[in-house]
Amino acid sequence: MTTETTIHEVDEQTGHGAGVFHLVLLSADSLSTEPLPTDGAISIGRSSNNDIRLDDRSVSRQHAVLWVDPGPGNPAYRLEDLRSANGTRIRGQRVPAGETVSLGVGEAFSIGATVMMIMQGRPMGPPRRIWSHAFFEHRLEDACGRPAPSDRVTFALARLRFDANVVWTSVLPILAREVPPPHLFAAYGPRDYEVLFQDVSAEGAEIATQRLAAAFDEVGARPRTGLACYPRDGRSGDALFARAHGMLRRGGTGSERPAAGRAAVEVAPMEGVRKMASRVASSSINVLVLGETGVGKEVLARLIHQLSGRADQPLVALNCAGLAESLIESELFGHERGAFTGATQAKMGLIESANGGTLFLDEIGEMPLAMQAKLLRVLETRQVMPVGSVRTRSVDIRLISATNRDLEAATIAGHFRRDLYYRLNGISLLIPPLRERTDEVPELMTTFIDEVCVEMDRPDRPTVSGEVLDLLLAYEWPGNIRELRNVVERAVVLCDGPEIQLEHLPLERMRKPAATGEPAIPPDRIPTLVPRPDGAAAAELSDPQKADEKERIIRALVLCASNQTRAAKLLGISRRTLVSKLAHYGIPRPQKGPHPIDGPRDGK
Repeated sequence: MTTETTIHEVDEQTGHGAGVFHLVLLSADSLSTEPLPTDGAISIGRSSNNDIRLDDRSVSRQHAVLWVDPGPGNPAYRLEDLRSANGTRIRGQRVPAGETVSLGVGEAFSIGATVMMIMQGRPMGPPRRIWSHAFFEHRLEDACGRPAPSDRVTFALARLRFDANVVWTSVLPILAREVPPPHLFAAYGPRDYEVLFQDVSAEGAEIATQRLAAAFDEVGARPRTGLACYPRDGRSGDALFARAHGMLRRGGTGSERPAAGRAAVEVAPMEGVRKMASRVASSSINVLVLGETGVGKEVLARLIHQLSGRADQPLVALNCAGLAESLIESELFGHERGAFTGATQAKMGLIESANGGTLFLDEIGEMPLAMQAKLLRVLETRQVMPVGSVRTRSVDIRLISATNRDLEAATIAGHFRRDLYYRLNGISLLIPPLRERTDEVPELMTTFIDEVCVEMDRPDRPTVSGEVLDLLLAYEWPGNIRELRNVVERAVVLCDGPEIQLEHLPLERMRKPAATGEPAIPPDRIPTLVPRPDGAAAAELSDPQKADEKERIIRALVLCASNQTRAAKLLGISRRTLVSKLAHYGIPRPQKGPHPIDGPRDGK
């Protein structure tokens, strides 16, 4: 549903609305301001008789009043709900009908699908539209297809990324104020935004990006920025996006230039998935997310929800695997008191609790057949009946489901209902495994290291050695992103120095053969942990045969997690002989207890 906001002009004769305070209105796809008087009342509702009219069926005809109380200093503001049907919300709570609640400057309140807040300072100008990433991408490609008017005047793409604690209601008003037409901006993600600077030089775009970052810096929300100028940094939309996104990864600014002779950056495999997700987010079509375990299916589902018009409504998730059929039914549909043994009170189901928002069903392929029929009926009738009830309840949900199974094959085998499959598969998004997008490994590592350091309250963030990075880029990652996060978390816990080294990784597990029978890491990419030789040992290692023997012993110890008995068996020698050779070559004998490579074993 699109919400349109009608903005009344300032009366130039009376000066009504003059001053430094104004009301910002943010709807699903537009942003505008309304000048505020120094005293009086501003009516808000769906009727055209209101000072601010909201074309939204969830808004009452006479919905609320914003009271402006004059004072010796700045005016004071109060919000009154006029006994509206769906309520007025502030600070996440519904305003009691017929009562007034004080409202501070910069504090957001919501009426229907429109979020409003009082701002102080220079207003943003005429109403602006918040474009989707899909439209923004189309405009960028269109600009790339047109010849530039001159070598100096071109266009540029800027990307902005904010911290997680920066809310969108504080970002969009500044964007609208600092990015005047004909430039345009769009929402790329929950905390990512993009700006298209048109008819500017590269130097002008850099200055504009720096000014924009400085404007956010004034309110304590300075973002990371990336800038790509046409044709300096690329001649296609994909190339410009890759350049700007790459600078975000490095925490760069618009003044950075690509290294001479550097090859063009290829678009990551996930980029197409994210683009498709942004396109379908604005609709209510059901989405089926496919991919191996651990690739981030729930992360994509949350992204779709956050980019949709239901972002201010709940996202409710349920993993269908591992729950008994009776528990799934109770969790999804809820139950009435006394519906079964132990039901001492009524409980609302997840479907009903997601009303107006999004329901995410993970591992949908594991849902029992009987439950599939009941879910299908909900999707077809938009009605839910709790267990033990005789009455249905209307629900409005957007369903996103995910699975690592081949549902089409499951329908042929009779394990999954074909009609439900067609209902779920309004559009399917396939997330490629991490081994096919290893270019994301460095950025993911950085993100996970930061998260773990915050959880551990560790101020000194360790860096990653080149050997470790090469190893992680060569690994097949059968557990995908979930496995990468576990490896990184373990490495940060074990690393007590400034840099993560090979000994902080679970090397034995990472060398195990994959399901294909091939090593998880190619043999030519397996690192060796050879101590630096010195003195007599260095002279002895000048003999290639001795050096090779020592190398094989060290490899065997690494592959066997320093278990001397297994290493000796692997080398074809006795354990006593192995111990003698360890002493001969000066290789430290493994100690009992936690191993420096693999950590505690057998739960000890």
